[in-house]
Amino acid sequence: MVKRSITLALIALFVLAAQTDTIKRKRAQLREGPGAWFQVIAELNEGASLEILEATEDGWLKVKTGNLDGYVSQRVVEGVAPTQDIFAQMGQQAAMTQVAQSGVSAAVKGFAEKFAKRLKGDPVFLTELYQYNLNAREFNTFKNTTYQEVNLRKIQRKIKLPKLKKAPQFSFSEEGMGQAIAAKIASQGLYRNKRVQDYVNDVGQLVVAASDAYDVSFKFFILDLETVNAYACPGGIIFVTRGALERMESEAELACFLGHEIAHVTKKHGMKEIEERKEMITADNVFMDMDATADPGIAAVSQDLDDMALESYETIFSGRLKGYETEADQMGLRYAARAAYNPQAVLGFLDRLNKGPELSNNEHYTKSENLIRVGKIKSFLNGEKWPSKEFLSDNASRFLGFRKLIR
Repeated sequence: MVKRSITLALIALFVLAAQTDTIKRKRAQLREGPGAWFQVIAELNEGASLEILEATEDGWLKVKTGNLDGYVSQRVVEGVAPTQDIFAQMGQQAAMTQVAQSGVSAAVKGFAEKFAKRLKGDPVFLTELYQYNLNAREFNTFKNTTYQEVNLRKIQRKIKLPKLKKAPQFSFSEEGMGQAIAAKIASQGLYRNKRVQDYVNDVGQLVVAASDAYDVSFKFFILDLETVNAYACPGGIIFVTRGALERMESEAELACFLGHEIAHVTKKHGMKEIEERKEMITADNVFMDMDATADPGIAAVSQDLDDMALESYETIFSGRLKGYETEADQMGLRYAARAAYNPQAVLGFLDRLNKGPELSNNEHYTKSENLIRVGKIKSFLNGEKWPSKEFLSDNASRFLGFRKLIR
């Protein structure tokens, strides 16, 4: 009887232990629902205790922490190493604690505003960025409608993502820099049509959910430019031009196009060079008053951060290395395919650009470069054994319906 009681007690303790865990990342976000499109309820510190209530099939945990209920990514309890913060020593706990006390969004936005001012970015954009969010219920309806005749789980079992050494994750400092760079890019002029923007975000979120950055908050904006181009900023802010959308013919083409930009974010293309800088900035200066230039030490740090932001912006605006473009093409098509979009659709888009007038200021979308890209993409897709018969239709009619709204 005593042995039986001890056994039952041990089983009970094991079950209890299996239902509790702690945050093993420097940064974790508690969300209203199981998806990166849901609003963030709170930022959780490393070591925070979680009561796990439920696990979803797509990498989310329903949890209770303190007096809050919500969802966190499975990754935050796995201890998968995050990617290197471009500010290296900035990511110390002292800075993290300070941000938590002052309000994460306000601190990051303040950090971004100072950089944006120096980059001569659009002063209105940051407010617009923070105010724009997809309606979670409407997005879930879009998602369910899209996949009602598709076995997404089956497709994703057949199309694997490469094993991660470092999970895509962005620190407060990287997020703030990304927002400042986005404000500069937005200064070219935004195309404001909420229905079209929501649609682009709907498709983008489907691709993000199928990527290895499924728990990163992405937002998509449209630039009011005739040229064919796109920009991806650290932290998950992506711009596509009106001209690019007007030259697409299907939702599958859009998914492949967005997948390419999402891959630039997940792989931190253009940020790796900055990581190699020998100068290190201390944690105490992360969210300091960047205008306090009376102190020579602070002034030096301020100038170094300005240089980093400008260097990153110029890399994003002028175009990344060709090696990055090839990786982004391949990873982006993998993301789109895992979202059930036929990756062959990108070939139709590039072919259309080659046959039309030269309408891109991005060297990676010029006719000569497109011909090289097409050859590489065909070779890549021919080497993959993806279940093409199980993909969605190109959803051309839905896409064209939204394209008609562009004026």
